[in-house]
Amino acid sequence: MLDRLDLQILGALQENNQASAQSLAGRIALSPSAILRRIQQYRETGVIAADVSVLEPRALGQWMSVLFLVKLEPGPQPVAAAFRAELGRAAQVQLCLEVSGGFDLAVLAVFPTLDAFNAFTDAHLAHRPDVRRFEVILVKRRLKFSTALPLPPIEAED
Repeated sequence: MLDRLDLQILGALQENNQASAQSLAGRIALSPSAILRRIQQYRETGVIAADVSVLEPRALGQWMSVLFLVKLEPGPQPVAAAFRAELGRAAQVQLCLEVSGGFDLAVLAVFPTLDAFNAFTDAHLAHRPDVRRFEVILVKRRLKFSTALPLPPIEAED
């Protein structure tokens, strides 16, 4: 069970996971060594799943984000599982979700060029017998992009 101090530390780390224990101690009523012990425990228990750097796609020339909605053909689960795994391994895919409704998958991918988009579509979607149909939605603008999870409100101490 996470306590108030855990929520404060995790909230601060979601803003900047490179913050030093010393700077976190300035915001949270714990010593730097106690903060480091808690952060290590979060990593060991899987509360912190990964420490990553979020890159700006335009800085790398990747200017095209696309949302694919995919409807699979009904069939054996191993075929669908293999297709999902293939999409999960594709470097262009940032997010792959199994969804309800008229489609089976929602996939967010990024491409540096239209040719790269076309090559991905041809290789992974267009000529696949296990794909019944797919729709492509071009992302015009990223209004928000975050990996942060909303944390429960921190209760004041008595």
